[in-house]
Amino acid sequence: MSAPVPIALPIIQADIFTDRPFAGNPAAAVLDADGLEDQLMQRIAAEMLVAGTAFVSASTRDGADWRLRMLTPKREVGYSGHTALCGTHALLEAGRLPGSRVTFDTPSGLLRVEIERGAGRLMWLEPPLPVSRPFDGDAVEILDALSLPRAGLGGWARPVTTPDGDLLLPVRDLATLRVLQPDMGRLAALRTAQHARGVCVVSRETVEAGSTSHCRFFVPHYGLPEDIVTGSVHSALGVWLLEAGVVSAPDGRAVFTAEQGDGLGRPGRLQVELTVADGRVSRVRVGGRAVTVLSGSLRPGS
Repeated sequence: MSAPVPIALPIIQADIFTDRPFAGNPAAAVLDADGLEDQLMQRIAAEMLVAGTAFVSASTRDGADWRLRMLTPKREVGYSGHTALCGTHALLEAGRLPGSRVTFDTPSGLLRVEIERGAGRLMWLEPPLPVSRPFDGDAVEILDALSLPRAGLGGWARPVTTPDGDLLLPVRDLATLRVLQPDMGRLAALRTAQHARGVCVVSRETVEAGSTSHCRFFVPHYGLPEDIVTGSVHSALGVWLLEAGVVSAPDGRAVFTAEQGDGLGRPGRLQVELTVADGRVSRVRVGGRAVTVLSGSLRPGS
């Protein structure tokens, strides 16, 4: 027999990877999600119609403070950076995170988040260290689906596939990135057939002089034709940029700003930190800020 649906659940909507409303990537977070059935969580995520909805509940796993599940409007995902930050932000706003760190039990394993408190509170995600591999699929079909001419590809890095199944593609400049008009239906069919996730197209040229990268991320078969700001891909992207010589860590640490979302009218800024030992990355963190734009009660049983 299924558990009764709570009369009302605390919920917020926040903009992530920004410090001002109506920028960055919107996400939702439902607290006290204990006992919600999978089908109801998916219906809630579809109703919220943001790229990610976090469901936070009590943890039953040793070493974890909370359980965290993350859903797009169409499916559950093991890890979503901006959704995880929204869940963290919701707990902070509710006064349920007194310390400077939290560990979530997620479908992808334990996820640690550290919080730098004070003005412009910064939250740092520390996912498992990503190890990408050279892309061995059909690049020609993907380039055509992206409307990316061969001359627009950048020679500064090699295309790779991340552990999440994302393709990282370098392009020559920001102008090439801006004019992309993917055939979303074709791209969705290709990536579905490849059992892969998104395509992240990356420029070293940026909007702001202090940034290091600017990207666009397409994942139409997940219900997100173009994601606004993609936290999960930036851990692998940071390692990729280091290996390509775009960033360096002369003192064993590199920190840079990554851009995404400007072309969609919602500029987002991520902080990426790499710790390097003996020429290899030993840790990567992705940081961002958040601002609440909506809070209230969800009434799924009404």
